[in-house]
Amino acid sequence: MHRRLTRSTWGLPILVSALVATSGCGGRSPDATHPAGPGERTAASADKPAAPAPTKPARVAELKRLLLTTDDLGSDYTAEPSNDDTKDDDVVSGCPAMERLVARIPRLQPVNQAEVWFMYGSDPRSTLKEELDSDSPAQLSATLREVRDTYRACPTYTVTSGTTPIRITLTEAVMPDLGDERYAFTSTFIGPGGASEVKRVAVRKDNITLFLSGSPALVDKHLKKAFEKATAR
Repeated sequence: MHRRLTRSTWGLPILVSALVATSGCGGRSPDATHPAGPGERTAASADKPAAPAPTKPARVAELKRLLLTTDDLGSDYTAEPSNDDTKDDDVVSGCPAMERLVARIPRLQPVNQAEVWFMYGSDPRSTLKEELDSDSPAQLSATLREVRDTYRACPTYTVTSGTTPIRITLTEAVMPDLGDERYAFTSTFIGPGGASEVKRVAVRKDNITLFLSGSPALVDKHLKKAFEKATAR
């Protein structure tokens, strides 16, 4: 069976243009190395109860405010126009689980979404994409787990763009202990022009899921900063 890709800005590793352009649950932040024990509550925590975790979808305007900017990244980065990197004639095959996921993409879209693209220096292969999705925590959690389980079930598959087949392999990567749920995978695209790698990570905290994808070194460098900004509300 073959599944045709639908247009979507969602962060799935099935997108052939990454070959040219850019290409776990529970826990604490790595900085929280010394959790407070009994009797160690700070004055602020003693006087002010913790705010309840947000459960309603954040507005698009808020999501845009929480995205990274060139001020966050540095002078060597430039913001790029959003790139709809799927094509109507792209077809995925070779892994039934991925084919089923592709068919379900329209139903998995969040209530609200915002994204931004960056290029590092002048190399079009050195790019970084950030996407923030917002929905109920339960819906975001279900989607994250479905995508993660599909990645694990599909170590290899093929995307055919027009008449050009691109072989994709997925490898689960080490992920910092961030947020409520998370995953990290490295996608290797092998086509006529050779091979390239794209790293994709997802972290859910309450009613927001952060997707960061692009050059593996850039994703690793900016993940913590992106997460801290996306959850600073």
